[in-house]
Amino acid sequence: CVDSVENDILDESQKITSWEENIEFLSPSEGDWVEGEFGVTVTTIDALEAEYLELWVNGQLGGNESMDDSVIFSIDTSSHSDGTGAPVRLELEIRVETHGIGVMNLTAIFPQRLTDSLAEDIQPEWNTEGDTLLFKSSRDLEEGLYEIYKLTPDGSEPSRVNTEQSYHGYPGWSPDGTHVVFNSWVYGNESGNRQMEIFTANISTGETHRVTDNSAFDDSGRWSPDGSEVIFYSNRDGTMDLWKVSVSETGEPTSPPVKLVGTDAREHCGRWSSDGEWIVYESDQSGNNDIWVVPSDGEESTQVTFDDYEDGYPAWSPDGTHIVYNSLRGINGDLHILSLADGVLHRLTSDLAIDAHPTWSADGRYIAFHSDRSGNFDIWVVEIPLINSNES
Repeated sequence: CVDSVENDILDESQKITSWEENIEFLSPSEGDWVEGEFGVTVTTIDALEAEYLELWVNGQLGGNESMDDSVIFSIDTSSHSDGTGAPVRLELEIRVETHGIGVMNLTAIFPQRLTDSLAEDIQPEWNTEGDTLLFKSSRDLEEGLYEIYKLTPDGSEPSRVNTEQSYHGYPGWSPDGTHVVFNSWVYGNESGNRQMEIFTANISTGETHRVTDNSAFDDSGRWSPDGSEVIFYSNRDGTMDLWKVSVSETGEPTSPPVKLVGTDAREHCGRWSSDGEWIVYESDQSGNNDIWVVPSDGEESTQVTFDDYEDGYPAWSPDGTHIVYNSLRGINGDLHILSLADGVLHRLTSDLAIDAHPTWSADGRYIAFHSDRSGNFDIWVVEIPLINSNES
């Protein structure tokens, strides 16, 4: 009788060992960030002789499935949210016939919609304090026109920023928050065509200054952290390059623009680091649209993404250690965060919609972006996991 019990224990131990060797998580991967509803694929290498497979999430049964070569569980992260939008750690455990044989940790994120308009709300940008966003919107306007709005993420209604122009693109803040920089069309030049130029405007008075005056296409201006310069991209020399121009405190140009980065490729969407020492931008210099960085004095540029996907709209983390950008890796664009120190890449969003134009808050906790995940382009914000600690 004793021998029979010992043999039963041995058989059970061997069975568990066999399960551990033949069952594993296929996707997602350990440490991934997930959102919304997502699938967990568990592979069984040898179609084991077990009655059922369970997936437990944070100690709660996530579902039962019959054994097969692989099993896909559907997990809804909303049932694990604490209601604040803060990231939540998910511990996933595989159980076979009540025996736990594998654990994987994920982090669930919960993007929150900030605007809800029938119009198009896009291109958000945080101020230096990280408490107010600028964005451009087509609400209450003719098709093709946009105005600038500002928004605090507390549920209050956006307010319009008045300028002397009718079209506005890529709005950005002055460091002290008193002015905006943007691009706008100018009509009636010598050739009879319209041209895109860089402008600044006083948020309180609407007084507007033209920063560039050229028959080329000047776009996506951004004020330097010390307030002395504005960078933008322009094709005034035949290809899209990065340029910068010195400006006064009120946003008036004080000297002609100078080229910062110029190649035979396209360089655009430059963004300053918070210390003003570096500029991140997108370029197809490598043959593919990738992310690059360059010292703000225009020394040699460095490529930082090397994949086969279209990467764009980069922005710095406040401490300059990470870059967030959107990348066309799936059906539509998702946001990714790259560590410059070790090259570790986190996929931030994974919705089937278009998520683009990310901007990082001053405290490093939030990333705002525009997305059509609600069926229309709106401004969204997500609290991100702690990427600079062991909690990531």
